[in-house]
Amino acid sequence: MRVGSIVFLVLVTFSACKNVGHEDERELRIMRELVLLRTEGLALADFVQTKAQDPKVIAMCEELHSYYEETHPEFLQICAGRQISVSDQDFDLLWNKMSERFSMGNTSVEQTCLQLCEENIRSSIRLYEEIIQKRDWEDMAYFSFIALPDLYNQQQDLEQLKVLIAGRNVQTSL
Repeated sequence: MRVGSIVFLVLVTFSACKNVGHEDERELRIMRELVLLRTEGLALADFVQTKAQDPKVIAMCEELHSYYEETHPEFLQICAGRQISVSDQDFDLLWNKMSERFSMGNTSVEQTCLQLCEENIRSSIRLYEEIIQKRDWEDMAYFSFIALPDLYNQQQDLEQLKVLIAGRNVQTSL
């Protein structure tokens, strides 16, 4: 069910991202990265909700999932009219990277999730901040102002959760 929602959101994103003349390559690169980061974030949230045992990690992933669903209409609006080329290979690479990280086996699903979510959120924040600094991309900057507060909050919640889980791991190893 969750995989179906991911595929649906990605397909809707591609259909909204129409082919238009010459675009600034930097802008398109950033948009492409955002499509991939949002796909990865949603996939992580869905995957961990089904695999994690820790209720706090599951709750965090539910918040992430809600964030992506709630901001998706606005994200589609900024994609409209832009030629964003994302291939099946890009998505295969994304899935393989996630699968590889989860199959390493040296950490729990929760710890791997927190690490991947942290990397994803940090990369997303970096891109949204770059968009705001650019100042030429009004629609993208507007969306960045919508996205960033939630991402900052999620980053802070994630850091607190990592400390909590690390503390539990220390206690159980004693």
